[in-house]
Amino acid sequence: MTMGSAPTVAEVMRALDAIAPPHLALDADPRGLLVGDLAAPVSLVLVALDVTSEIARLASSQGAEMILAHHPLIYHPLRTVRAEEAHPGGVVLHCARHGIAVACAHTNWDIAPGGINDVLARLVGIEGVARPLRITFRDSQTETATEYGLGRIGQRTIPTSAEAFLEQVKQALNFPEVRMVGPRDRPIRTVAVGGGACAELLPDAIAQGADALVTSDVRHHEFVDAAARDFVLLDAGHAATETPGTEELARRLSEALAPGIRVRFIR
Repeated sequence: MTMGSAPTVAEVMRALDAIAPPHLALDADPRGLLVGDLAAPVSLVLVALDVTSEIARLASSQGAEMILAHHPLIYHPLRTVRAEEAHPGGVVLHCARHGIAVACAHTNWDIAPGGINDVLARLVGIEGVARPLRITFRDSQTETATEYGLGRIGQRTIPTSAEAFLEQVKQALNFPEVRMVGPRDRPIRTVAVGGGACAELLPDAIAQGADALVTSDVRHHEFVDAAARDFVLLDAGHAATETPGTEELARRLSEALAPGIRVRFIR
């Protein structure tokens, strides 16, 4: 930013890309600036899990020039953008009309160090460094060929029964509707997590010796599969497993941006 110039969307995007590097995103996954002008000035950024019509209206009423979400507002190509379409078309049109830029950090923030899955791992009691559960990118430019990936797996210092672990997850995520299958007396020490819909990581968790997997949006046949394997599988809710990491993104972005840009997290 040059002396006296107003901060812009481009500055927010540079800070975001440093926190959640775009190259970590899965192939074809939407990320980055989806609506807006990189040269537009910004003084207030709202950060939320989703860009809903309520969030869009709140942004325009509060004078926010930008919304940053974890989930992409535009996930598939749009054939039309119409006001009567509640979502996403109506939201896209509202943001465009009010000059509100919209960006997202999706799987790149799932995978990035300190992102969705690292926050979730810490909340469920994994101590120290949790390693990726499924490797999706290897950085050969570093001496140690750093590996990045989906999910996390690590150790809890003190094992508990699955029954006690269930209650701890409910409390940690403030989500009492957590569902679980598996032996309730199973000692839980090695835990795998996958924020959002990551039950597809079940084979990875089992192969790497996890005692339990915490994720969300578990389908019936995935619960049946876990139960048949006597494996502890918890569905802790999509929003509950990803909201804490989205709040962390807001905190990190606030620290990275110049004082002229305010960042506000909306739950």
